Amino acid sequence: MLQNILMFIISPFIRLIRYGALKLIKKFHAPDDHRPIIAVSEHLLNGMVLPSAFHIFRESKFRELAHFGKLPISEHDRIFNELEVAGVWLAIAYLRAVKSLVRAEDYHFWQKVELHLPKQLQVILMGLGVDGANAKLVKQLILMRGQEYDELADKVGEASDEGKEDFRKLSPKMKEIATMVQATAIGTADHIRRGKLQKGDPLVSYLIDWLLALQNKIAKFVKKL
Repeated sequence: MLQNILMFIISPFIRLIRYGALKLIKKFHAPDDHRPIIAVSEHLLNGMVLPSAFHIFRESKFRELAHFGKLPISEHDRIFNELEVAGVWLAIAYLRAVKSLVRAEDYHFWQKVELHLPKQLQVILMGLGVDGANAKLVKQLILMRGQEYDELADKVGEASDEGKEDFRKLSPKMKEIATMVQATAIGTADHIRRGKLQKGDPLVSYLIDWLLALQNKIAKFVKKL
């Protein structure tokens, strides 16, 4: 009990120290030094994306919407992989969208982080005991899903531009982010349903809320670093 209380007290300080270290290595790294890219990628994944995906996976509401009670354990594992991939792709797509809005000297840094994230996930999974072949398959799945969700985002954007006045008022970059979140949620829900997603499925709205919250967290990190 005492250990839990102490960890609760010191955790904010640990996060502050870690953030400060990341900020310093980003600011003063040499152009050919890849370590800051790895460190920031690792923080995005282990500090934000993967815990968020695991939290949603454990949520009773999500499990109810995903019909966990009717599914075998093997399907649970597959669904977690889809959540994991969705979260990583969200981070990649968000960095791709906003790297042109950050300071000019930071553009290439965030571009390198964006490109490195799938590789870093592969490294993290192998560190957790996943064999190299399966870890590589997850990396490949991220890129495959990303291409799929990019194509879906184009269709979502067209439909939103035609039917939603609030959407039309957004800046081009905000439209890109909004359609990316929606497309990732729709695509992920469809894969969870194994291609049998129905119009109006509440799982889509649930995943949109999750991805928006994760995107806001990533946005704050990028802005402050």
